[in-house]
This record gives sequence, structure tokens and C-alpha cells, in this order.
Amino acid sequence: MTDFADRWKDEWNDLPEDMRVFATHAGPTDAHILLLGEPGSGKGYLARILHDLSSRAGGPFVPQNCGVFTESLAEAKLFGHVKGAYTGATESRAGLVEAAAGGTLFLDELGALPSAVQPMLLMFLETREFSRMGSTPVLKADVRVIAATNRDLGAAIAEGVFREDLVGRMSPRYKVPPLRERRRAIEGIVQRFLRQTYAETRVEWRLTETAAARLRDHDWPGNIRELLNVLRYCVMFAKDAVIDPDVVEKAIQNQRIGAKPRRHRWTAESWKRATDEEKRRMLAEALDAADGNVSEAARMLVIHRSTVYQWLKR
Repeated sequence: MTDFADRWKDEWNDLPEDMRVFATHAGPTDAHILLLGEPGSGKGYLARILHDLSSRAGGPFVPQNCGVFTESLAEAKLFGHVKGAYTGATESRAGLVEAAAGGTLFLDELGALPSAVQPMLLMFLETREFSRMGSTPVLKADVRVIAATNRDLGAAIAEGVFREDLVGRMSPRYKVPPLRERRRAIEGIVQRFLRQTYAETRVEWRLTETAAARLRDHDWPGNIRELLNVLRYCVMFAKDAVIDPDVVEKAIQNQRIGAKPRRHRWTAESWKRATDEEKRRMLAEALDAADGNVSEAARMLVIHRSTVYQWLKR
């Protein structure tokens, strides 16, 4: 616990009380955990805290974004493969679960996990047993899984594209609040960023009070990720190492370049309640706002991307 306190003491004080309570109780357990919340809200950051609070803190923390998995190679990436398991498999290789043995495997964007691999992951969560792709011997790996998603898994389950029992196996669950709901953390994040920048550049950046107020007042739709991007812009373009409200405003506007405004703030219930004609309109607006990106449009509508494809076919 001493090592944890030394590493996280500043960040820990900025966490909401309920998040600290969750981490304190869930971190030391061996339970598989599901973290929910908006993109950039700090789910991966909380996953590392949970890992460092556990008895596995001395073991590896292996992060993986499920959004980059292809349907054909997801199994091999997760569980490894033997030589000849698929075209191009010229040698046997271990997968992520073996790389995380004795530690934590963090699966980000769990909602994007291909359906063919979901039952394999479920079996691993229940037994910690698996087989490499192309082989039958059963292997074991002592791994704790922490997963995260910003998608509505309830809607994905209803559409038949995600397994309900897989979600059920990951408990406890925690919804990470967006940055706009924990504004007291903004000052700490800013000060730590400036200290880190000073350590790298030996330039002592100064944030004016009006600039700090502008940072506190912004709604941060991109959450912590957006705040850090804004700060990077500020230290790049501030004059005489002084971050004033003008450069903060330019940095915030810079984050919006190329993005079209959303006409709606859709919820998971919006799509369910909508008529067919309303769904066509919502889909058209989301695709327009996302510049045709299907995955982004699905996130806006809080539905699975397969639903977007189904409606496009219609």
C-alpha cells in the first residue's frame, strides 16, 4: 500500500468519493470488473489504479483495445496460436492472456469484441483455462480481467450481438463519471500536467486565474482526453510561458476543427422509442455529424454498429 500511496497520492485526492470507495473495495479482490463511461473519462486510468491496489500489482498490466481486433484474428491475439493455425502463422505465439499471467489484462472497448470470441472469453473468465488457436491442449493462466466500454451493452444484448452471460460474469461494475461531473479534479490534472511539462522543458508555465476559470467552466465533451489535448496546445502556443484565456479559448476551438455539431444528445432510449421514420432521420444526422464514420455514428446514437449497417441495407 505504501508503493501505491507514493505513486497515486495526488491523483487519489482528485477522485470522487464514490470512485475511491469502489477502488478501495474492488481493487484488492480477484473479481473480473467492468468499467462503463464516456470516451476519455478515465476508464483505463481507473483500471491501472485497481491493478495497483491488488495483490497482482507486481505483475504485468496488459492493455488491449478490442476495437482493433478483426473477426478472423481476435482468437489468436487473445489466446495465442500454433504454427499453421491460419495462413501466415509461421510460428507458434503466445496470446495476451499468457502475457498477462500473474497480473491484469485490460480489455478496452469490450463492446467491439467479435461475437465468435465472446464464448471463449466467457470460458476463460469462469475457469482461467484456454487453448491456443489450432491446438487442443488446455492451458491455464492466472489472469484478472478488467474490461471497459462506452457502448450500451444492454442494447447490444437485445440486438443479439453481445452475450448477456459474458456481461453477467463481469461484476462488480462501475460507471466512471464524466469530467463535467467532477470539476474539482480539473485543477489537479492541470497542475500535474504543468509539473510534468516543467520537468521535461525546464520552463515554468503560469496559468492565469481567468484561464483557470475558463478551464473549470468548460463542459469537456471529450473528458480528460480533451483537457490534456487542450493543455498540450496551450504550452505550444502560449507567449512568455503564460497561459491566458485567449490561448485557452483557441485551444478549445482547435479541438472542434473538422467536427460538425451534433443536433441531438441521444440516449439509449431515444432509438428504442423512435418510429422507423425518426430512426432514418436520426441515422442520417448521426452519419452527417460523423462524416460518414459508421462506428462514430453508432456511438452517437448509443447503438451497436451492426444496427447502423442493418439500417443502411434497408
